[in-house]
Amino acid sequence: MTGREAIKKTVDFGTPGYIPHTIGVNPDFLHEKNPAKLERIKELQANSGQEMLIYIFPWHIKDEKRDGIVYRIDEWGTKWEDHGTGMFTTYHPIEEGHEFIDRVTFPDANDASRFNVAKAGFEAYPDRYHCGGVWFTLFERLWMLRGFENLLVDPYEDEDTFFELKEKVMDVNLAMIDKWLEMPTLDAIAFSDDWGSQRGLLISPDEWRRLYKNDYKRMFDKVRSAGKHVWMHLCGNIIDILPDLIEVGLNVLNPVQPQALDLQRLSKEFRGHVCFNGGIDVQGVMVTGSPADVSEAVHKTVDLLATPKGGFVIAPSHSIMPETPLDNIIALLEAVEKYK
Repeated sequence: MTGREAIKKTVDFGTPGYIPHTIGVNPDFLHEKNPAKLERIKELQANSGQEMLIYIFPWHIKDEKRDGIVYRIDEWGTKWEDHGTGMFTTYHPIEEGHEFIDRVTFPDANDASRFNVAKAGFEAYPDRYHCGGVWFTLFERLWMLRGFENLLVDPYEDEDTFFELKEKVMDVNLAMIDKWLEMPTLDAIAFSDDWGSQRGLLISPDEWRRLYKNDYKRMFDKVRSAGKHVWMHLCGNIIDILPDLIEVGLNVLNPVQPQALDLQRLSKEFRGHVCFNGGIDVQGVMVTGSPADVSEAVHKTVDLLATPKGGFVIAPSHSIMPETPLDNIIALLEAVEKYK
C-alpha cells in the first residue's frame, strides 16, 4: 500500500492496515548538530518514507535580507520580519482604516504560474497524498490586512464594511479552491485559521457561528463536492466549534495540541467522527522529556485518537522546536515505526 492510499483510507476510516504519519525534520533548524544522531534521523526518515506532499504557501512573496534580518512583503501587501525565530507581521495595509483599501492587492488566484511548483511535485511523487493549500484562510488574512484588534471590533463598529472586506477575501479563496481542484491527482485542500488561545476560543462560539461559519461551509462544500478531503490547521483550544467544523465538512483536524486541547475529551467526544493529525506535544515532552517519555507519549496518543478503522495520522503538535534534543526526535521516529 502506498502512503497515498494509506492516508486516504485513514481519513475515510477505511481500515488502512497501519498508522501513517506526517513528520518533517529540518536539520538546519535544530540547535544540536551531532552528526551520528542526525544520520540516524535521516535513516529513520528514509525507512518510513514521506507519505504526504503539501503545498500551503502559493502566494508570491518578496524577501530581502539585511543585517541578518529577513524582510518580507506578501502578495496582499502585508509586511513581515524574521529575526531568526520565525516570521511575524509588522505592517497591515489597511490598519489605519478601510478607506486605504487601495493599498491591498487582492491576488489573482487564476494565475496558473503560482501552481507550477505544486504541479511538478505531484507529477514527481505520484505515490504520495497530494494536498494543496489555501493558507491564512480567512480570519488570519483579515487581521493581517486590518490588524488584530481592529478586526475583532470591525463587526460591531462597521458591520457592512467588515462583510465587504471578508467577501473580497472569500472571492480569492473560492477561486483558489477551483484552481486546486483542476489538478487531477489532488487528494485534499488544507486551510488554516488559528482560532484558539491555549485556554479557549478567541471570540464567543455564537459570534463565530454568526460571522464565519457559513464561509467555511462555502469553502468546504466546494472541496467535498469534488470528492476531496478538507484538512484544517487550527492552533489552540477550538473544541467549542469543533462540532460545527465537522458539520460543515471538516475531515482532518491539525495540529491537536495536548497543552491546549484535552485529548481525553477529544477521544471521548470526537474519535471516529473526524481524523486527527498531530497530538505529539512539541511544547513539552519533545523538548523536556526523555526518549522514553516521547515513546510513551506516542503510544498513549495512538491509543486515545486512533480507531481500528483509522482516523489518526501521527505528527507533532506543531513544528519541531529548534531546541528539541536529537535523541527525542529519534525516539519519536522509532516509536512511529512500530505502527507500520
